[in-house]
Amino acid sequence: MEEEIIGQIVLVRVIVFNHINIINMKKINILPINWFGNKEKYFKSKVKIVTVGLNPSDKEFRNNETENYSTFRFHGYQSEKDLEKVLNNYFEQKPYKTWFNSFEPILQGMDASYYQKTEKPNIAIHTDICSPWATNPTWSKLTTDEQRKMFKEGHPKWIKLIDELNPDVILISVAKKYLINEFKEIGEIGRITKTKKGIIRKQPYLLKHYSYSNGNKNVIVIFGQAAQKPFGLISNEQKMDLGSTITNVFNISKSKM
Repeated sequence: MEEEIIGQIVLVRVIVFNHINIINMKKINILPINWFGNKEKYFKSKVKIVTVGLNPSDKEFRNNETENYSTFRFHGYQSEKDLEKVLNNYFEQKPYKTWFNSFEPILQGMDASYYQKTEKPNIAIHTDICSPWATNPTWSKLTTDEQRKMFKEGHPKWIKLIDELNPDVILISVAKKYLINEFKEIGEIGRITKTKKGIIRKQPYLLKHYSYSNGNKNVIVIFGQAAQKPFGLISNEQKMDLGSTITNVFNISKSKM
């Protein structure tokens, strides 16, 4: 995206891509989204929190299926040299809020946020455990072979990134089969017995505690079942309570703040 100032008018150019030319094996070859969020603010946070999904949505590059793919959410991206800057600025531009707002209430319950404007003391980073590349169709509709190839390329990069980020807490809500061998199950931290509408659930929603060792420390990993979106089976209020529970159970605020 470029800006040209003519008088008081700012002309904005967005890099637009032909749908056919940018898709190779259903991978959208515009740019790899290695992380979402401001790394500098993250490293200055009192509690370092990383959220985790599978891979980016193609809606990072278009709002709907009638649009061409573009860099409209990555203001200023022209080439690879711009990548770190646009990823750091992601939540200050045009983030895909419909999806990221699934994690935000949990972060709020931990006195954290993706968004700097909230002035929370902790700025979170989002990452994707399978691949930094968006796909069309979505990950679940790729063939097993396509998933395997992308995971083989992308997952080692995720491990390297997580070790660099050295988080205190990882929040993950994906299909359970993607909980990697490096995650060691510890036990439950809670059960949610009511639905979003307040009705008693047939089966409680389980909140699981795992641990990830990066060589420096044991990272707290919190897992909850996904639906169409992360932690999609519980309400925003329940998510806020979950954030508070994590903070209290692990004494995060006392040990870090």
